[in-house]
Amino acid sequence: MTGDCPLGVDFLGNIFKNKENGLRRWLFFVAFIAGSSLFSWYGVRHLAVLGMVERWLEDIRVATLQPPEPQHPDIVILTITEETLARFPYRSPVDRAFIADLLTRLEQARARGILLDLLLDQPTEPDKDARLKAVLRQFSIPLMVSYGHGETALTEAQMAFQDAFVPVGSRGMANLIKDSRDQMVRWIHDGQTLPDGTFIPAVVPGLIAKLGGTPPGAVIPMAWRGQPDANTSPFRQFPAHMLPLLPAAWFTGKIVLIGADLPMTDRHRSPFLLKDWTRDPGRLDRFGSAGVVIHAHALAQLLENRPAPFLSMPWQVSLVVVAAMGGVFMVMLNIWIMFRLLIIFAIILLYWGTGFLLFQRNATLLPLLAPTLAYLLAFANSEIYERQRDRQQKKFLKDAFSKYLSTRFVDHLVNHQEFLARRAQRREMTFLFTDIEDFTTMSEKADPEVMAEQMNSYLDGVCNICLKNGGMVVDLMGDAVFAMFNAPVDIPDHAAKAVMSAREIRSFSQHFLTSPQARALGFGRTRIGIHTGIAQVGNFGSTQQFKYTPLGDAVNIAARIEGLNKFFSTDICISDASVRASGVAHIRPLGHFVLKGKGAALLVHEIPAEGKFDPDYLDRFRQAFSWLTDAAQSHAVLAAFEALAREHVADPCAAWYLEQLRQGRDCSRVVMTSK
Repeated sequence: MTGDCPLGVDFLGNIFKNKENGLRRWLFFVAFIAGSSLFSWYGVRHLAVLGMVERWLEDIRVATLQPPEPQHPDIVILTITEETLARFPYRSPVDRAFIADLLTRLEQARARGILLDLLLDQPTEPDKDARLKAVLRQFSIPLMVSYGHGETALTEAQMAFQDAFVPVGSRGMANLIKDSRDQMVRWIHDGQTLPDGTFIPAVVPGLIAKLGGTPPGAVIPMAWRGQPDANTSPFRQFPAHMLPLLPAAWFTGKIVLIGADLPMTDRHRSPFLLKDWTRDPGRLDRFGSAGVVIHAHALAQLLENRPAPFLSMPWQVSLVVVAAMGGVFMVMLNIWIMFRLLIIFAIILLYWGTGFLLFQRNATLLPLLAPTLAYLLAFANSEIYERQRDRQQKKFLKDAFSKYLSTRFVDHLVNHQEFLARRAQRREMTFLFTDIEDFTTMSEKADPEVMAEQMNSYLDGVCNICLKNGGMVVDLMGDAVFAMFNAPVDIPDHAAKAVMSAREIRSFSQHFLTSPQARALGFGRTRIGIHTGIAQVGNFGSTQQFKYTPLGDAVNIAARIEGLNKFFSTDICISDASVRASGVAHIRPLGHFVLKGKGAALLVHEIPAEGKFDPDYLDRFRQAFSWLTDAAQSHAVLAAFEALAREHVADPCAAWYLEQLRQGRDCSRVVMTSK
């Protein structure tokens, strides 16, 4: 069957396949990817909590998984320790004659370069100061001396003494760049421009320049050097006071850093602070790393032109964007939410495990928090959007289709969206067709606006009756209504429900015809056909538009049965199959009909209106009808129908059979030549 005006079910394909809705959905997904990526990227860089977590994840890898490396062959550290200070009459400043001796011995040993990480900002004993000053002036080896300024809390007197004491070309900024959030050192300082416009390089880049290398020219991330093993430091270190006892050859061609290694002096937070020092309480790492050691790490990095341990910026951004795309993809997986959450958890663990393993093997720091955050944010936003979209769709379905579909069907559709797949099933159903007598003539004469208003009111009443009894309105075909019972949800008494609907429609129609508007239009009575049979039912159509509808011979039979009403001026015709399935009583047979396009005869009954015929009349009609197939009762059947026609002159069915019998026609099997 086809119709002129398919109902809401016809538009189910449009709802979920509509290109505009699909484009809007993808635009939302793109927005979630972009928004999650931007928030994660900038959040880790500008939100203190997120930034600290990302940095901490990097620090823990540096502290615990730094790949082992041999001690640096070109860098030696001479540390001023508590034992060193114990040799002098005062702790601070460090004895200037001692420093002069260290520099002289290293010069004699032909060291490659010297970094003196001590501030020479105040006078001590004049003769010792003079000696050290002379050594600095005449020093022949590349030398950088830590230099302070007003921002490091030096007084004007200290600045003046320092400027007079340290040669201009040997000055290097000693301060370290620290993270403002946790005071951790993670970068190499490049230098600073003083208020008077003078640029002073940091001690390490300054020494690199003197050694013939190229300083970075900007602040760069630190690439910390690994230890050979857990008990060996990355650089050879000796107490400064042991220098006279050590072979001069150990320092020939080496870069020597001189600085303090004291518990509470010049110590700074570095990733190594996270090491497990509980097994060695004497370790000084628990106070932070000595400034001279941090300078040694920076020096080693610049000497070797070692790149920063991070991926390049484009790769980091790509990771964040890909992670956000992965979060959206997880929402699109049509699997149980718990499985998706388990997969998400597994992916995050795998990614973090890869990040830790990659650093252990290759000293490369993958960003962990930013991609993870982008992944989770994109998933969460997309999941919320999809759930909201599902809620809106469910609400839309209920609001839009409740006027056309039964509540049970709407609930079934909302809770089982797989029902929208283009598939079918065979099942027994009861089909109900209605139309309005003389509708074509009435519609041609009626005012369109009045006609539309009355038709909407009429169809609303008919459809609501079907829906109330569990049926589904498949089509509206002009004045006709096509409904089915027992699909898509099961209705065990579907035939009885169809019969109940037919009787209620008849009562509604009779009441509707009494309204002045309907009388003015000339509304005809409603004719109904019912049949029960097996048919294919499912979503049929194209990929762009389909509808849930039944297909099969049973549907056509129901439509043909409805058409029988016009020949007998009846209201409700019902097949024998529906009579048996519904158990309906107070009926009478109309005849065995060979419907148009069929070969076998089908027994069809009428459900007369209440009170139209008394039970005795119906019993005598059934008896007369049974004689139609018995040749021996040819005279009796004619007499019986003559009596019935005289008793009920207004019974067109008895009159029709009487006319056929008088003309000598065989009424045991009526062949229909029209629909």
